[in-house]
Amino acid sequence: MKTLKEKIKTDYGVFECRFTPDEHGYVVTCPSVEGVVSWGKNLIEARKMAKEAVELCIEVSVQENIKLGIAAREVSRKEVEVMTR
Repeated sequence: MKTLKEKIKTDYGVFECRFTPDEHGYVVTCPSVEGVVSWGKNLIEARKMAKEAVELCIEVSVQENIKLGIAAREVSRKEVEVMTR
């Protein structure tokens, strides 16, 4: 099977993720958000994990004051603080 590309809606915008099948499920990456890698046993679970991984990566980068390359749009510290309350 080939790698699938899908747009995943998160609390911080829409991000294109890649779902690569492996022998046990799907490996998820999000090229537009540095550091996002996850996995799901099927495509439904992989989509949920992709959303969670993108959101957590953005939230941690803001909390830790880490510059994160986000290609879709810049997410401000204020947006994350409001969303995580």
